[in-house]
Amino acid sequence: MTHPLSSRAKLGLIVPPNNTVNEAEWQSALPPGVSLHATRMRLNPLARSPEEMTVLRADLREAAALVAEAGVDVVAFGCTAPSAVNPRREMETLIAEAAGRPGVTAGAAMADALLAVGGRRVVLLSPFSDAVTRHEAAFLSGEGIEVIAVASLGHQTYAPGRKLGIHMIGPEVIDAALAPLPVDRADAVMLSGTNLITFPLIEALEQRIDRPVVSSNQALLWSALRRAGVTDRLPYGRLFAASP
Repeated sequence: MTHPLSSRAKLGLIVPPNNTVNEAEWQSALPPGVSLHATRMRLNPLARSPEEMTVLRADLREAAALVAEAGVDVVAFGCTAPSAVNPRREMETLIAEAAGRPGVTAGAAMADALLAVGGRRVVLLSPFSDAVTRHEAAFLSGEGIEVIAVASLGHQTYAPGRKLGIHMIGPEVIDAALAPLPVDRADAVMLSGTNLITFPLIEALEQRIDRPVVSSNQALLWSALRRAGVTDRLPYGRLFAASP
């Protein structure tokens, strides 16, 4: 017998140890009959070397298999920079093989979402360092998306015991960082980072700049829901009106 809280779909989610926003934003936005089931995994922020990628892949396989035991319909990896790997399907395939069900990642969802809203030329805002922001811009470039300008808020990436303030970034900080960027020459704006609060501001920002706004958590939720067969139009930007 299907549980009423998950009568339509169960979403599995993997997040970094210190992430407090991804789950909360998803919980606030889930359509009726869709439930969320999350786990955490240790994280190497960029996995630059082959050795670091080997560790990341092993940890991701383990986490995917673990959350799959909840009987979820899809497994999502909620971390943008480590999943920004070209080609974007590579890490999704790894998750799917480990979990035995579809896998989605924040990096792949970011690219898919931008393309779905016509975002071939974008401005990118990241809460992280210039290096991490450049890493994400290079990933988008590799997927055929031109990043015409970036803003980096300079926050450090995850490390065990490190106190981060990304979840404390308010909309006024995002507005100020976007102000000098050539938004009028872009097709869309990308707000990166799954620990960055974006759901309360997406629609107002879209109205103000008259451009689609895509965020990591929004794109990942959109991708996960559609892989699970849920196509509801949610009030979180133009993306949810876009084709699957």
